Amino acid sequence: MPVRDAIVLAAGVGMRLRSVVDDRPKGLVEIGGETLIGRSIRLLRAAGIERITIVAGYRAESYLEFASGLSDVSIALNPAFEATGSMASLDVGIREHPRDVVVLESDIVYEARALEILMAPHADATVISGPTGAGDEVWVCAPERRVLAMSKARHELSSIAGEFVGITRISAETCVAMHNAFRAFVAQHGHGRMDYETGALVQVAASRVISAHLIADLQWGEIDDERQYTRVTSRVWPAVTERDRVQ
Repeated sequence: MPVRDAIVLAAGVGMRLRSVVDDRPKGLVEIGGETLIGRSIRLLRAAGIERITIVAGYRAESYLEFASGLSDVSIALNPAFEATGSMASLDVGIREHPRDVVVLESDIVYEARALEILMAPHADATVISGPTGAGDEVWVCAPERRVLAMSKARHELSSIAGEFVGITRISAETCVAMHNAFRAFVAQHGHGRMDYETGALVQVAASRVISAHLIADLQWGEIDDERQYTRVTSRVWPAVTERDRVQ
C-alpha cells in the first residue's frame, strides 16, 4: 500500500545554530529563498504524500504561522521538548493514530530521490548514504541491508553500511512497537530523553526487519551548527537543486 503520511520532527531548540539564526526554529532557516521545511514539504507532495504533520516545540508559533492556510499540513505539539528527545516528538505524531508514515527531520537538505526510494512498497526502511565528511555522523551497521545498530562512534559497530540520513519509512506495526519501546524507556529511566533512531528504531530492529537503502552518492546535509550550515549553503544546496532541476 502506498504511504500517504509524513511526520516532520521539528521540536528541537537547535542551540548550536544560534550563532547563525536565533529568531526561528531550524526548519524555518531559509536558503536560496526557500525554508528547509518548505522544501521538504514540496518534495513530499511531489512524491505522493498527502498529509504532513509537523511536530513542533521550540517557537511552535512560527510553525503555526507557516502552516496557516496549508490544508495538507497540520501542527502537533511536544510541550516537553526541552526535557525530552526526538522519540518523544515522534510519539506525539504516532501514538493516537499509528499508520504507515515517512519520518524525517526538519533540518536536512537532500535530493528528491532520497524520498522516492521509499515510495515503492516497503514495510520498514531507512535511507543511508556514502560518507559525507560532514561531522557528527550517525553510522549505520546493516549487514545484508538490514539495520542492526547505529552509533556516532564508528568503533562501536562491527561494520559500516553508510550514514543515517534522517529519512525513514515505518509501518503502522512499527509505530506501535516504537511507542511501546518509548513507554518502557520512560518507565525504566524516569525521563523521555530517547532518540528515535539510535534508540527506539534500533531497539525495534532487533525483532522487526528495518531495511537500509544505500544511495552511495546522495547529496544531502544536516544543519546542526555553523560549520554544517556553511557546508550546506556552499556545497549541498547548489548540488541538490541542480540535480532536482535536471531530473
